[in-house]
Amino acid sequence: MKSEYCWLCGRDFLCELFYAQSGGELIRFRDFAPLPDGVVGHPRGLEWFCRTHAPAARDLSHLDSASALTELQRQFGRFPERVEYLPMPEPSLWVTKVGPHPARVLAVIQQATGRRATEALTVLKSVPFELVRGSPQSFEGWRRSLESAEAGVEIRYE
Repeated sequence: MKSEYCWLCGRDFLCELFYAQSGGELIRFRDFAPLPDGVVGHPRGLEWFCRTHAPAARDLSHLDSASALTELQRQFGRFPERVEYLPMPEPSLWVTKVGPHPARVLAVIQQATGRRATEALTVLKSVPFELVRGSPQSFEGWRRSLESAEAGVEIRYE
């Protein structure tokens, strides 16, 4: 099976797919041919697309995959070929807005990162900033604490 890279633009969405079951999807084209039992690989006519290109690819699923790719390139242009496949990055929790309770956000920064108050204050002033990296479950408590302080938070998968 091919990795979770958009067939058109090469965007890697493996991390988001793994943790959040989103980010892209497999599209089956007219020339889809399942692999025989016991055969390992990637079936012809089945391709991954990122969330941006999946709707257009889905609209072209009545075509064979080569014709669909040609039409998608006509619509979106050509993208540079992806040369390097990197290991899956871990998701990260970002603070996008401090909100009305900066002291509470500052406390979360200190607790989550182990930074001293002066270092945490510097981070607080650099919105948006990455707070922690790991599985979304590992930073769920920090996310809830920040949201209860009315800070803006976002989980990023790239």
